[in-house]
Amino acid sequence: MTIRKEENTYISICPEADIVCRGESIEEAVTNLKKEVEQFLEEELPRGFSRIVYY
Repeated sequence: MTIRKEENTYISICPEADIVCRGESIEEAVTNLKKEVEQFLEEELPRGFSRIVYY
C-alpha cells in the first residue's frame, strides 16, 4: 500500500489490485482502501484470481 497527500486529500493505493481510494485523512483513505480490497477479494477469489505482479 502507498499513501500520498494531494492538496486537501489523501490517496491510498493498492497496486497489486489496481485500487485507488481517497480520504480527508490518512485513516479514512486507509479504511476506504481496506473496504475496496476486501470487496475485490470476495469477488475475485471464487473465480480463481490469477494475476501475477512483479516488482
